[in-house]
Amino acid sequence: MELINILASITFVLVLIYIYLSWQYNYFKKRGIPTAKGIIPGLGHSLPLITGQKSIASFYEKFYNDTKEYSMCGIYQFCSPVLLIREPELIKNVLLTNFSSFNKNPFKLNCPEKDELLSLNPFFANEEKWKEVRSPFTNSFSGMKLKLMFPLVQKVGVKINNYLHKQLKIKNGIFDINLKKLCNKFTGEVSSTGMGIEANNFHEELQSNNNMSYNQIIDKLFEPPSSSIGIPVMILFFLPSLAKLLKFSLTPKVVDQYFRQISKTIINKRKEENLVYNDFVQFMMDYQKLHNTNVNEETLTAAQMLSFAMDVYETTAITMSYLIMDLASRPEIQDKVRHEICTLIEKYNGELTYDALKEMTYLEKVLNESQRINHIIGVFFKICTKQTKLEGSDGLSCFVEPGQTIAFSAYGIHMDEKYWQEPEIFNPERFNDDEKSTRHKFTFLPFGEGPRICVGMRMAVILIKLAVSSILKDFSVHVSSKMIYPMQRDESSFLNSPKGGFWVNMQPLKTDVLSSE
Repeated sequence: MELINILASITFVLVLIYIYLSWQYNYFKKRGIPTAKGIIPGLGHSLPLITGQKSIASFYEKFYNDTKEYSMCGIYQFCSPVLLIREPELIKNVLLTNFSSFNKNPFKLNCPEKDELLSLNPFFANEEKWKEVRSPFTNSFSGMKLKLMFPLVQKVGVKINNYLHKQLKIKNGIFDINLKKLCNKFTGEVSSTGMGIEANNFHEELQSNNNMSYNQIIDKLFEPPSSSIGIPVMILFFLPSLAKLLKFSLTPKVVDQYFRQISKTIINKRKEENLVYNDFVQFMMDYQKLHNTNVNEETLTAAQMLSFAMDVYETTAITMSYLIMDLASRPEIQDKVRHEICTLIEKYNGELTYDALKEMTYLEKVLNESQRINHIIGVFFKICTKQTKLEGSDGLSCFVEPGQTIAFSAYGIHMDEKYWQEPEIFNPERFNDDEKSTRHKFTFLPFGEGPRICVGMRMAVILIKLAVSSILKDFSVHVSSKMIYPMQRDESSFLNSPKGGFWVNMQPLKTDVLSSE
C-alpha cells in the first residue's frame, strides 16, 4: 500500500510539473505568434546549446532559417520566452524607431564586487547609466580624436610589417603563420600604445619572464569558463538569478588588478609630468576634468582602459583575420586591394597616412563583404522596457511586455537571399553606392545599429585597414595547408571563429628583404 501511495505521489508531482511547463510554453500561442518546433519540457529549445552542438548565434540562425514564412516567431530558453524578429523593418523598430522601449541589453553582471570595472563599460551599462558611461567613449572616438591618435597607431603598422620581414629572415623564405595570433599582436599593441603601456608584442625578447605579458592578461577575458562552454554561457546570460547565486563573474582577478594598478601608475605619472599626450587615456582624463562623476578617478580610468582594451583587442582581431583569409582565398580581389593600397601610398609620399586609409574605398567594400559573411557576434538581444506593439509585414503582431527578450539573427539576415542575391558568393560590389541605396539599411549589421551601435566602429575600420595595408604592401597571402578550408564554424566558440584557427602562407612580393626593426 505504501508503494502505491509513493507512486501516486510521484505521478501527481510529475503531472503538476507537466501542467506547469505546458502553461509556461503557451506564452506565444496565447499571443498568436508561431512557436519554433522541438520544445523539451524544462529545457525549451535549449538542448543544442547545452550539449555544445550549436553556439548561441548558430542556434538563432537555425530558427531564422526554419521560419522563413513568418516575420517573427517564439523560442524558449529553458522556460523563458524569446521573440525572434526576422524583418529589417522590425529590427529598425527595436534598434532605432522605438529605441526608448528597447534600450536595455540582457547581459547582466551578477557579481558587482568582482565586475565593478565592467559595470562601467557601455555594453553592460543600461538606461541612464549607459548614456553617462558612453559619452566619454563617443568623444574619444570622434574623427578629430582618432586623427590625433593616429601617429601612435601608425607606428604599430610599421611594427607588424617589420615583424613579418624578421620572420621571413628567420624562416629563410616563405612561411606559414597563425593569423589570429598575428592580429592579436597588432590589436594588443594598439590598445596598449593607446593607454601609454609598452606591450612589446613584436619584441617578445623584451617582455618580462616573471610576469604575464599584456596579451596574456587580455586573453584571460576571452577564455571560456570551461572546456565545454554551453552550460556556463547559458547560466551567465539566460539564468541571471542562478548566476548571481553562484557568484559568476566575467572579470578574472588578474585582469582587474592589472588595470587598477596601471591606471594608478599612469594617472600619478602624468600629473607629475604635467605633459599632454594624444592617446586614449589622455582623452578620457581630459573628459573627466570637464564632467563631474561620483566614481573614483583611478577606478573610472581603469574601467575605461579595460573597455578600450576589450573593444580593440578580440573582435577587431577576428574581423581582421577573416578579411585576410577572404583575400588569401581570392587572389584576384587581393591584387585589386593591393593596387589600391600601393597607389595611395605613392600618392601620400610613401606613407600609410590617416587620409590614405580613408580613401581606400575598395578595401572597405571588401571588409564589408567579409563582415557580411563572417559576422563576429552573429546574434543580437534587447530587453523591452516599455510595452510596445511590433507588427510584421505578414500581419503578425505582438504586444511586447517589459522584461521580454527580443532577438534577431545577424547570421540569418546577412545570408538571406531575400535581401542578398546569391548570398554565398563573395562580392564586394554589393557595397557600391547604387546597390546600397536599393537595400534596406537594417539588412547589414556588422556593428549593430541605432544609438547603441558599437562606439569603436570607426577606430576598428581604421585599424583593420592599417594592418591589412601594412601586410599586403610587401607580402602576398595564401591559404595555408594547415588551414581547414573551406572554413567551418567552431560551435564551441562564443565569438565566430573557424575550426582549427586561421592559418595563412606569407610570401614576399620582392626578393630583397627589408632590415628588421
